[in-house]
Amino acid sequence: MTSTQGTRTAELPTGGVLGVFAHPDDETLGAGGLLASAARVGLPVTVVTGNRGERGQVIPRELAHLDGDAPALVHERERELAHACAELGVRARLFLDQLPGLAARRPPRFTDSGMVWTRPGLAGPVPDAGPDAQSSVPVEVAARLLAGLVRRTRPQVVITEEPHGGYGHPDHVHAHQVTMRAVEMAADAAEVDDADDPLTGLEPWHVPVVLWAVESEIRMRAALHWLEEKLARAPQFGARGDALATLPAGSELPSLAFPTSKVDLTIDTTAVLPAVVAAMRAYRTQLQNVHLEDLSRSEQRDQPACGWVAVSNGLLLPIMGSASMHLVPGFDRVDELVVEPVHHAYTEPVPVAQRYGLAGTFGLAALDVKNRLADTRGTARLAAFLGGAVLA
Repeated sequence: MTSTQGTRTAELPTGGVLGVFAHPDDETLGAGGLLASAARVGLPVTVVTGNRGERGQVIPRELAHLDGDAPALVHERERELAHACAELGVRARLFLDQLPGLAARRPPRFTDSGMVWTRPGLAGPVPDAGPDAQSSVPVEVAARLLAGLVRRTRPQVVITEEPHGGYGHPDHVHAHQVTMRAVEMAADAAEVDDADDPLTGLEPWHVPVVLWAVESEIRMRAALHWLEEKLARAPQFGARGDALATLPAGSELPSLAFPTSKVDLTIDTTAVLPAVVAAMRAYRTQLQNVHLEDLSRSEQRDQPACGWVAVSNGLLLPIMGSASMHLVPGFDRVDELVVEPVHHAYTEPVPVAQRYGLAGTFGLAALDVKNRLADTRGTARLAAFLGGAVLA
């Protein structure tokens, strides 16, 4: 059985990629292709999750007993997160409230803030989030906790939500704000002398690259049109027999859809789609009707999407064979990306090489990334670092 315990902070790897997201499943839905691609080429990947998703809806009937039972649902969602991260190749994972420090300034445990749908594809806050909800924790406090982790792990790339949280969920917006403030704090050279301050005794670290996981508006509309045509020919049904629908291709899109001019890089992630889909299937409480097309068939290649997945409100989303990103000005120093020896004190239960069928060990896989970075510059260097080919 996969452990549901998060990685201890003393066991965290250094370098590589750090992803920060709100709930279990956000790392997979929001950036699964990026995380799996980085892991596939041997980079250490760490995921921080804001809360345990105890207010999430439960989809299948056989798990309906978890609905409204917060401790039981937390246990299940922790288990799902562990399983999904293992499928993606994530080497270390923890919850934001597990980071040490500032005990007198924050609740000991951060909980799910909850949300309501204000229209298809757009969420808003609920009035009863409570003082221990993630979105109620002051950004300066949560960011300082995360900044300590950034200084300890010194990631080359940090990945998080775009400013509006992908679709408006208050915890997603909070995760974005906390991450952006944390990378600023981690780089601040001001001296700190407080035993309970997470930054005390740690050297500043200026993250070379911070990126927001987004989607190209053009690619997303094409994928939604493809999905509409699929549904017209073959209607899809949820775990409880309800008909599933998708956003009309011509409708107002969620905030994660960025205009082409603001998408700085799109990489091919088809090689890791089996891992991403396996991670989606780990989230039985939250996701349903996960389908990956047979990409070995010639007619399935060059399609706008590679499959679909439905969330708890019955909305079908396309599974893309690409990952797009927006680089944050000031944290877009792609030419400074390097691959360093990874120092860690934990044992990887499933070696990355074994998981992805790579020849050799993690060290050799990382050496391959280093070799591929040679003579690369600009976004091509970032693509090589993350293990993906640049898509036009």
